[in-house]
Amino acid sequence: MYRILTLVIVLGLATAASAQEWDFLSWHKVAVGGDLTKKISLSVEQQLRLNENSLRVDQTFTEVALGYDLPKGFSLTGAYRFSWSQDETGSFFNRHRYNIDLNYGKKFWVLKAKVRARFQHRPSTYTINERLEPEESPVFVRLKLAIDFAKLKKWTPGIAFESFFRINSPLENGANKFRYRAYLERDLPRRQGLGMFYMLETDYSSITPAFVSVIGVNYTYEWKRPKKKKKKEKE
Repeated sequence: MYRILTLVIVLGLATAASAQEWDFLSWHKVAVGGDLTKKISLSVEQQLRLNENSLRVDQTFTEVALGYDLPKGFSLTGAYRFSWSQDETGSFFNRHRYNIDLNYGKKFWVLKAKVRARFQHRPSTYTINERLEPEESPVFVRLKLAIDFAKLKKWTPGIAFESFFRINSPLENGANKFRYRAYLERDLPRRQGLGMFYMLETDYSSITPAFVSVIGVNYTYEWKRPKKKKKKEKE
């Protein structure tokens, strides 16, 4: 299975290279996280994203997320992102973004399905009323479905599909951006993990559709929640 996913990634890169109107990006992530309590978790990640055939920095950001487990496979996650990103003119600005996720996971047969509904807002960098600048302050609802296959020893292959719905622009109706992803993750010793993926992104929000190919490499570390010390019995 992982050989098939590797072949998909290679073919995707070849397609991106042959299609000159497509941009080729690379995303690199390091993430640390784990449980704080039985129901609350915390994660911190740092990302670097390159564009223009992965030769120029597009953005780098730090994101902090707090999760809370709900009954019957549901969970809530809130995240804040502080980024240094590029605008359409090529200038870099400090940007802020927050999102709230409702997650659901379910195992069946040798598969695990994961569904995520996300509300996402990136405030404008200007002090003017944001309602006058909708393009500078986009609001999205994102729906994502991911399916993990049974682990092949220490490997976990999977596929994912995500759609973006812009909700604060009267000119954009329905879903206008889509992501198709194939990924492969490997467990490493001491609660570490390494992953790679290939993603195709299509954007129909403008007159000229945009197509982007992305490859990514992720490193993760999960800390172990310390056990409470048992009180010594009185002699």
